[in-house]
Amino acid sequence: MSGISGSYYDGRSAARREVVVSRQGTELRLTGADLDVRYPAAGPWLSPPLVGLGRTLRFSDGAVCEFPPGADPEAVLGLQGQRFSLMVGLWERSLPLVGAALLLTALLVVGFVTWGIPFLARQVAYAVPPATEKSLGRDTLDILDRMVFSPSRLPEQHRKEIDTLFRGMVPDLPGTRTYRLEFRSGARVGANAFALPSGIIIVTDSLVKLARNNDELMGVLAHETAHVRKRHALRHVLQDSASSLVIVLLTGDVLSITSLSVTLPAFLIDASYSRDFEREADDEALAFLDKRGIPRKSYADMLARLQADHDRTAGAQEKKRSSTPADWFSTHPVTEERIRRITN
Repeated sequence: MSGISGSYYDGRSAARREVVVSRQGTELRLTGADLDVRYPAAGPWLSPPLVGLGRTLRFSDGAVCEFPPGADPEAVLGLQGQRFSLMVGLWERSLPLVGAALLLTALLVVGFVTWGIPFLARQVAYAVPPATEKSLGRDTLDILDRMVFSPSRLPEQHRKEIDTLFRGMVPDLPGTRTYRLEFRSGARVGANAFALPSGIIIVTDSLVKLARNNDELMGVLAHETAHVRKRHALRHVLQDSASSLVIVLLTGDVLSITSLSVTLPAFLIDASYSRDFEREADDEALAFLDKRGIPRKSYADMLARLQADHDRTAGAQEKKRSSTPADWFSTHPVTEERIRRITN
């Protein structure tokens, strides 16, 4: 009767006992100081043979027996590892298979980041209840008003005219969402517009002054309403905050994402939407303009003027400091590319 030495843990305490494991017919016998136990030979799970690591026997009652590296319980005890364990061991000892596994892992990670996370973020964003979305929009606006914006300096009559223009656009926009137009002044953001959850659209004084006519303003406003309908801001933050996305998916508690109201303002001011989000919003803006019979060139001209204004603002800021915060156009798709899509 041959045996193999190992370390035995009974699964109920951390005490280790040195034992000798031997095969006696259809049973495994483990003997040591004050220990003599038997298990069916067909019952234990044997870990795969990995280079430099010892093997482990796991018994049905939670007990474990560990063997030192180099020990061969299969040969000594006549055990057979499970098919999966044998495949793992074979894979681990083959450089081509290890390389294939690393490549497959890299592809899976890239695929999950590229397609999986955006898909999951979309599902979570659209599952947010209206009350939660409303809370996100309100809290985000409050933070922006404290940290970034100041009250609008546009004449009240001018604000009313633009608000009337915007309310007249709503019937021609897809869906039945409600929107609220807010005017703000903010030197840091310059000529800009922001779409907040719950349908809040913020327009800066500088953007209103930059627009030469109502057609240009309507193109920008239609673009921002598309960001609201598609929940781009929330989806972008969820994609960037993968941990929040995972928590929501595991717990199903979409109400917990109200905490993202702290993250949303920073995203809106210092980050940007992805190329896909911008193209999607541009396409919706173009559909609105076409429906109204407004030349697409008016929207393209507004984008070009906004880019030029951004370049001037960024140049002035660069003279004051070595680095400038990114704003609405800093990491947008190249404006020339967007204009070509619009005019074509």
